[in-house]
Amino acid sequence: MSVVLWMVVGVAALVSQAFGQAAISNAQLNGTVEDPNGRAVPKASISLRNQDTNNVYTTTTNNMGYYLLPSLPPGKYEMKVDATGFAPQTRQGMALTVGQVSTVDIKLTIGEHREVVDVTTEPPTIEPSRTEVSQVIGTEQIQTLPTSQRQFTDFALLTPGVATSRTSLGTTFTEYEATQISFGGMRSFSNEVTVDGADFINSISGVQRSTPPQDSVQEFRVVNNSFGSEYGRALGGIVNIVTKSGTNDLHGSLYDYFQNSALDARSALQPAPLPHALRQNQFGATLGGPISKDKTFFYINYEGKRRGESPTYAPDLVNNIITIDKAKAYMGLAPEGCVGALASCIGSPFGFLNSFLKTVNNDYGFIRLDHQFTPKHNFALRYNIEDARDLNELVGQTLDGGGIGVPSGGRNLFIRDQALVGTLSSQFGDNLINTVLGQWSRRHYNFPGATGQPDLSVVNDLEFGHNFGTYDAIYESRLQFADSVSLVKGNHLIKFGADANYLWGFNSYPGFTPERIILPNLNCMVAFANFVDFGGGPAITPAPGAPCPLAPQADGVGFLFFGVGLPRSGFTPGFIPPPATGAGFGNTWSSAFPTSLTQNYWFTLNHAYWGGFVQDQWRVTPKLTLNYGLRYDLETGLSDFIDTDYRHGIQPRVGLAFSPDSKTVIRAGFGLFEDRQNLTFFFTTGNQKTLPGFLCNPPTANPGCTGPGAPTPIAVFPACRPTLRLRSPRAYWQAILICRNS
Repeated sequence: MSVVLWMVVGVAALVSQAFGQAAISNAQLNGTVEDPNGRAVPKASISLRNQDTNNVYTTTTNNMGYYLLPSLPPGKYEMKVDATGFAPQTRQGMALTVGQVSTVDIKLTIGEHREVVDVTTEPPTIEPSRTEVSQVIGTEQIQTLPTSQRQFTDFALLTPGVATSRTSLGTTFTEYEATQISFGGMRSFSNEVTVDGADFINSISGVQRSTPPQDSVQEFRVVNNSFGSEYGRALGGIVNIVTKSGTNDLHGSLYDYFQNSALDARSALQPAPLPHALRQNQFGATLGGPISKDKTFFYINYEGKRRGESPTYAPDLVNNIITIDKAKAYMGLAPEGCVGALASCIGSPFGFLNSFLKTVNNDYGFIRLDHQFTPKHNFALRYNIEDARDLNELVGQTLDGGGIGVPSGGRNLFIRDQALVGTLSSQFGDNLINTVLGQWSRRHYNFPGATGQPDLSVVNDLEFGHNFGTYDAIYESRLQFADSVSLVKGNHLIKFGADANYLWGFNSYPGFTPERIILPNLNCMVAFANFVDFGGGPAITPAPGAPCPLAPQADGVGFLFFGVGLPRSGFTPGFIPPPATGAGFGNTWSSAFPTSLTQNYWFTLNHAYWGGFVQDQWRVTPKLTLNYGLRYDLETGLSDFIDTDYRHGIQPRVGLAFSPDSKTVIRAGFGLFEDRQNLTFFFTTGNQKTLPGFLCNPPTANPGCTGPGAPTPIAVFPACRPTLRLRSPRAYWQAILICRNS
């Protein structure tokens, strides 16, 4: 190879500046070629033809008879092996999947060149050269296994060590965000999702963005642990998705998936015999084929989702909403005519409509183009978009992120999520492959709540009214560049690469919630309802079970009730107190909070991810493979939050695969892994504006008091804001796995 080419490769790796996930969406094929006596056959010609597109990938064996094709698109292949003095050998129907490390050892027979040996056996399924612990979810599983909302990533739950976690943004909202999953007990925000090698994580919410429609997905691999240094920014697991491409044959499909109230089970909030109307259709079409045979291909997919639901909630649930309005009246915060207007509503004796209409309208678009410039230079371009409009969606959030949302917490949601991704794979000679990736993506996620509504939380159970600490809008744009180089040298596959992600984030939060009421259990809600019913209405009988531990109290900003019997101090005394102590303060809506505190709070965050890696996959013997390497990650642009950028992200990793026989493989690995900063933490803890009159060290009548709800003595507040010196979360993984096929 010329000096100029080496300089080009080196500059590409340095300029891209990161971890090189551009090539992880492909497969790898390796093995040895031997004669009938088990001796290595050097300079044997290896040819692999994609049976759908006729793309051909070639290499030759080295002096030890070893060959390696490090970057092959997933698909079905025909393999041909040819060497002087031996009969050519052909293998049909070899299926390679995303991230697979397939080992196929060849034994040639003595014969003339015109004799051809056809072999129909498939490669061993145990993958004796793969060191990572992973599993592929193939096309057949995606197409045939049922899922409730056609969220294909739910199939990751079929793999060992994977469990469901909380849904997005700490809420029960699931219409637009995929189910969050946890690998080995790690938090769901610590995973990495890639689509065709491009990063598909929303850095602000910490969860995956809108993925392409299910009928656009060919397969995906779930990497549980022991992954190599080419993967970055994850402590938990990796979900690596590959989309479909066109072939030399024209194919298309039409589909419609239907659900309604007669087929679907009721939720806990709509028990029989209450009426519940539901109708949902997910419909679409696909078309793929050649533009120029053997050269250029296309694949397109449209999918729509229309859902209408009109649930009727149990009377006990709806009746408790009246306590919020009573609290507003007690505080003097209700707008003129609010109570009367609510009382005029029909459908409930308490002035609330039991039944309301929820609608979902989603449209997905996907298009992919593949082009082969030459047999050694392949290009792919993909664009996908989602437009979503959802009215009266319930976004319930309690203190721990669980619980159930109720009608008063409804929101209207509007989403536009789009991504443009291009990759170029180039082979130089028989031993060097370079893959370059570029991505531009933008996500606009608006879901404003009803402004000015109070918040009432029953811990772990229910959420009424405005969702405290939840975003009203999330905007994020991403520009990604990545480069990965694979070099075959003897029995070594050396990889090094780099990647840069530039992100522009823009968030909106509501101002101060006029009231926040937090109740430890449902019986405390009963106690609170009786407490605010100062007009002498009938008392509500507590439900069976443990009573509310302590009497309700009101204090602090607006109206806060914690149900723990302890004074809530820390704010200027007398700021919007209950009427009994509120002389001199106007108990009207306009005086409840200054305009500057009730308007939305906009926040901008521009930051970047940088990283790089080098790794060596060494096939020591046909039975033993070692994989070792280093990676480095750096996240910049967060100095306003964490004082300084953390610059010590060096992560060594090592793994091995040992196959004592054709049915058994032992995998083991150890490594240090760095995570992204949890930006959700920054936003949810810093979204409320500072209140005038805040005291850092307020006096308290009983500084050391405890109670059933607070067994730990009250701590003194810090006199000033502490300096945050947060480092990137890290984890040490070690694993051993024994796989055996019967």
